[in-house]
Amino acid sequence: MTNDNAINPAYVPLVEGCKAHGISRSVAFALAKSGMLEAFRIGSRRYVKTESLRTLPERLAQTISDGGAL
Repeated sequence: MTNDNAINPAYVPLVEGCKAHGISRSVAFALAKSGMLEAFRIGSRRYVKTESLRTLPERLAQTISDGGAL
């Protein structure tokens, strides 16, 4: 049974969101810097769009299959 009242945030703190997906802090910042993760700042905190985290595996696979570097 699913909870229809669950709130799915549009963005989460970068480090915490990436940690929940098994991504280390240093890799999280590298992915954000490269543009693979849609990240932005509010004050001194960096946030990432949850949709960007959700679709990251597909985009990484596409980049690798296209012969690109990470």
